[in-house]
Amino acid sequence: MHRDMEKPIVTLTTDWGAQGFFAGMVKGALLRMVEGIQIVDIAHHLPPFNIIASTFVVKHACLGFPEGTVHIIDVASNPTAEHPFVIVKARGQYYICCDNGIPAMAFGDEIEEVVALPMEENKVYNFASYTLFTRVARDLIHGAAITDLGVHHDNLLQRNLVGWVQQGPDMYRIYIHYTDSYGNAYLGMSYREFVELQQGRPFRMMAREQVLSTISTSYYQTTKQPLSQQEEQRRKLQLTVSATGQLELAYCEGSFAQLIGLGVDDSVLLEFR
Repeated sequence: MHRDMEKPIVTLTTDWGAQGFFAGMVKGALLRMVEGIQIVDIAHHLPPFNIIASTFVVKHACLGFPEGTVHIIDVASNPTAEHPFVIVKARGQYYICCDNGIPAMAFGDEIEEVVALPMEENKVYNFASYTLFTRVARDLIHGAAITDLGVHHDNLLQRNLVGWVQQGPDMYRIYIHYTDSYGNAYLGMSYREFVELQQGRPFRMMAREQVLSTISTSYYQTTKQPLSQQEEQRRKLQLTVSATGQLELAYCEGSFAQLIGLGVDDSVLLEFR
């Protein structure tokens, strides 16, 4: 553990929702156990049990923290003997979670070490973040090596996170990995991948009956020309690049997901012409 951190950092990523008291219980336990701790809420509104959306958030929001940060991830936390609760070390940070597919998909080649956490027989782990993860976070912050807290685990559950697939010489199906609170849809293709495939050619992206053929530099594009209602709606639909580097579909002053009726694991079509 990096003892030179002035204040230890613990983050929380969950599917508990913002209205419950669960985050408060976990924060209270952490504050009681660790003096001077900083607790950062990554997200609590993730779709319940949704591995794809949660992987996207963990991958893009957690990996950039300082070395020594401890992350508690509580989404679809239903351990089995083969796929238990684990500590994953990646980029010098520590992730306490369930081996449910998220660690392997989110961290991939960044993984340095994994251990499985011991679980007591006949003990209920319905709220592992409170009864187990907080104690593990405390021990990591106080300097314990992860090998002191569990046994080596080299059988992480492998799931296939499909970002996009080619469906023809110039046609690609791209899957939605996450929708944010504004209804913006984050696609499973990065802008870098898009440029490599495009090779300067015109394109069109089809989201149900809507077609987009340009990439916007901001969420709102102005025009001096009077527009019909249909043209105005089309102008507000945006294909842009998110801060994560992924392609993003947005609807200015509204929700793309609600307007078009697409969400996580749905797909759009991209064609180069």
